[in-house]
Amino acid sequence: MSKSRKKLIPNVEESEALARMRKLTDELQRHDDLYYNDGSPAITDAEYDALKRELAELESLHPGAAAADSPTKRVGAPLAARALAQAEHRVPMLSLDSLTSEDEVRDFAARACKGLGLDEGGDAELTWSLEPKYDGVSANLLYEAGRFTLGLSRGDGRVGEVSTENFARVRGIPVQLEGRTPPRLIEVRGEILLTRQRFRELQQEQERNDQQVFRNARNAVAGALKRNDARGLEDLGMDFIAWGVGAYEGSDEIGDYFQLLSRLQDLGFTTTDLLERCKGTESILAYHHRLEAGREAYAYEMDGIVAKLADLTQQRVLGWTARSPRWALAYKFAPRQAYTTVEDILIQVGRTGAITPVAVLEAGELAGVTVRRASLHNFGLLEERDVRIGDRVLVERAGDVIPEIVRVDMQAREESLRSGRVVEPFVPPSECPACHETVHGSGPVLYCSNIDCPAQIRERVIHLASRRALDIDRLGDKYVDQLFSNGLIVSVEDVFRLAERGDDLLALERWGEKSVRSLLYEIERAKAPALGRFLYALGIRHVGEKTAQDLAAHFISFDALRDAPLDALLEVAGVGQVVANEVRAFFDTERNRAFLQSLTDAGVVVQDAARAQVVEGAPLLGRSFVFTGGLEGMTRDQARARVEALGAKTLASISAKVTDVVAGAGSGTKLAKAEKLGIAIHDERAFLSMLAEHES
Repeated sequence: MSKSRKKLIPNVEESEALARMRKLTDELQRHDDLYYNDGSPAITDAEYDALKRELAELESLHPGAAAADSPTKRVGAPLAARALAQAEHRVPMLSLDSLTSEDEVRDFAARACKGLGLDEGGDAELTWSLEPKYDGVSANLLYEAGRFTLGLSRGDGRVGEVSTENFARVRGIPVQLEGRTPPRLIEVRGEILLTRQRFRELQQEQERNDQQVFRNARNAVAGALKRNDARGLEDLGMDFIAWGVGAYEGSDEIGDYFQLLSRLQDLGFTTTDLLERCKGTESILAYHHRLEAGREAYAYEMDGIVAKLADLTQQRVLGWTARSPRWALAYKFAPRQAYTTVEDILIQVGRTGAITPVAVLEAGELAGVTVRRASLHNFGLLEERDVRIGDRVLVERAGDVIPEIVRVDMQAREESLRSGRVVEPFVPPSECPACHETVHGSGPVLYCSNIDCPAQIRERVIHLASRRALDIDRLGDKYVDQLFSNGLIVSVEDVFRLAERGDDLLALERWGEKSVRSLLYEIERAKAPALGRFLYALGIRHVGEKTAQDLAAHFISFDALRDAPLDALLEVAGVGQVVANEVRAFFDTERNRAFLQSLTDAGVVVQDAARAQVVEGAPLLGRSFVFTGGLEGMTRDQARARVEALGAKTLASISAKVTDVVAGAGSGTKLAKAEKLGIAIHDERAFLSMLAEHES
């Protein structure tokens, strides 16, 4: 028995410390497994860091009692037994020291100075590289003779899970390195991410298709990368941003981190555009505060900053601990999560009749905003997270998105039950709360099918008047509520009868002659809508702005679209069976036909869509392109715009109508289908040559 162990046993307080250390070790190991192997963390980053910091402090006081495999000494988590394939990193893929205060950053810099033999205050001589700490999934990419041969997750830092096929579907991960002289061998490290915009689009797609909604972008990426079948992953729109190198065998003379990132760019990788060079600790702190203050404006989620000593020689001198380098730190942002109480669960009815639950919260500050409500998305999510009235819950807010309930504090619920307070599960409604009609649907999403439901009418009026629909600026939420409460609007078509209610409008609070005149002018203008805007304004389920424009461009006139058979709808690019069924059902419903006739009676005349202009001599006229996989030099939207400007059409899926396919990195099923049909296929280099030829 060691001396330190002997010292611990007689002392009751130290015995309690030992028990606490064992409990913390078990708890952190469980959370590591949930985070790294399941992609479903049960606690926040801040809570996790606090547990690990407590364990580290106890281990420093009682070093003889620290477990050999303590969570404070390792990277990531032991790989799950169910992992299909594993491989070792050529160079261990370590974590960074995670700091949460300015004093911790100053202490870290002071230790670096001491390790380099600099005098006190010598941090002013140190050059640091600064970049965001992106909140994604870390990846290690092995290239041999310039060819991508192995993709690994971080794993436990020594061994990772093999995800080569999945990584190859990620935009920004080249299959072949660029440049004339790629290194003989290189491990490129970085983060796989989704932009905020793309993540919101995926959430909206899941809600439209009644699927379980991703909680955050990192979970969405982690789940996608664990798929057994890589086909279709390129359509998720994931990006790779490089931030480092492991093993490296090449003839390059690289002296600092900035030169290293420049070399990665030459090889075809994307690096952060927020990279900065600085001297001194105070510059690190200033960079942190600046990025934290503006974090919502950036394309990707970030949860802190990373500072690295730029000089590679200084990095080698300082070296590494068992789990992290002594020359790099992560300074985390303040958490955007907080606990509050669910005071009520309300039911709201959307414009398409979808019935969804919303949590009413005890008001509190979160990320600079007073939060009173949180989204529950659908009844499937409500059941999965088992949210109940009276629960203490963890709420998260990201950007301008409505706050969301992450999880329930089950310990607080158990205490409530022990005190005799009953907390009953929430029961989904059997009837619409607005019109009391029986609800329809099963599973996560319920619907009210009564088109005259007042809650639907309110939402449909607001949607119809929105900027991307008929653009009636005066009909925002508050004014629509005022018109409803005063009986001036009872149905959607009443919007176009407001010209007959001028005196009634003038009698309302906050309405004067100028505002009434402005409203009536906007309504009169809206009576001659473009076909695409009108279709979007109707609020047909699953018909968004892009689909509405596609339908308009295909059918040209409203009458042709209204009477189009199902087969004709399916001929429209981007319209599948679900959308076609919804469009046909909308126009076949008697109440909807009566509604459309009432709009005609009120003077609404839908304008035909402009026919596509045939440009004489357009070089790609008559050709139809499909893009698959990730392009390095441009986004898919940019590529589509360039061929359309040359007279071509762009389609979303492979069919006999397609003449050309542009296949980028990670192309999947679309490429295979195109090959089978004998369609002309271009890689990115050939595509760029084609553009250069025709755009000159």
